[in-house]
Amino acid sequence: MRTGFLNFARRFETWTACGLAFAFLLAGCGGHPKAPLSSLGSLPDSVVQADRSQYASFLPNPQLTPGDTLPVTVQDICVPGYARKVRNVPIEVKRQVYQEYGIYHHRPGEYEIDHLISLELGGSNSIKNLWPQSYITHPWNAHIKDQLENELHREVCGGEMDLAIAQHDIATDWIATYKQVFHTDRPLSPQEYRQFTETASRRAGAGGGPTAPVATTPVPDSTSNTTNDATSGSTPNGAVRVWVNTRSGKYFLPGSRYYGNTKSGEYMTEDQAIRQGYVKAGGE
Repeated sequence: MRTGFLNFARRFETWTACGLAFAFLLAGCGGHPKAPLSSLGSLPDSVVQADRSQYASFLPNPQLTPGDTLPVTVQDICVPGYARKVRNVPIEVKRQVYQEYGIYHHRPGEYEIDHLISLELGGSNSIKNLWPQSYITHPWNAHIKDQLENELHREVCGGEMDLAIAQHDIATDWIATYKQVFHTDRPLSPQEYRQFTETASRRAGAGGGPTAPVATTPVPDSTSNTTNDATSGSTPNGAVRVWVNTRSGKYFLPGSRYYGNTKSGEYMTEDQAIRQGYVKAGGE
C-alpha cells in the first residue's frame, strides 16, 4: 500500500507542475494567442497588463483617463470641421489634468492635453478623456498618435471599421492599436506614413480592400529628442508644427508674429490642424 501511495504522490506532483506551467504560459510569459484588440476586455487583467508593461510609460493612467465619448453618430464625426466645433477644454481643466499627473513645470510645446479617444472619433472633452501626452518622447509620442487618429477616422468614415470598436481600441491601448492598424511593430517614419495613406486612398477609390503592410525595418534612433523646442517649428518626426488660434479657427506657421502668441491656442502639426478644420491665416 505504501508503494501505491508513493506512486500516486509522484503522479500528483507531475500533474501539478504541468498545470502550473500551462497557467504560466496563459499569463503571458510564454505568450498567449493573439486576439483582436477589441476582444482584449475578455482576457484576464494580468494578460492585458503584461502586454502593456513594455511601453506603459507612453500610455495614460487608466484610473485617471479611462476615456469618454459623446453621443454622436458616424455621420456627425465625418462632417469636415466637426472636431473644431466641439473642442472645448478650458485652461482650468488643462491645469487640473497636469496636476493629476504630477506635472507642475514643463516647457511650452513639450506636452499637449490630448483626448485619449480623439474628438474625430467622438471623444468628449471630459477630464476622464484627457491626459498630458508628450511631443518629445521616443519612440511613441503625440505626433505618432495623430497618425493613428487620422487612420481610424478615415476607416470609420469609409465604412471599414465600426465606430464603437475604434473608440474601444484606442482607449484600451493606443500603441497596440497602432501596431495592428499599420501592420508594424514600431512607429512609421513620415515617408512611410505618407506611403500608407496614399495606398489606402487608392484602395478606397478602387473599391476598398485591405491596406498593404508597411515595411518594418528599424528607424535610426534619435539622441536629441528633447532638443526639439516648440519654437523651432519642427517635431522629432520631421512634421511642421503650427500654432492654432482655437478661438479664431486659424493657424500660424513658424516665423509669424502670432506664432505661440495668441491668447487662446495650442501647438499641433499642420496636418492635424487641417484635419480638425482650421485654416491657414492670411499672409502665411
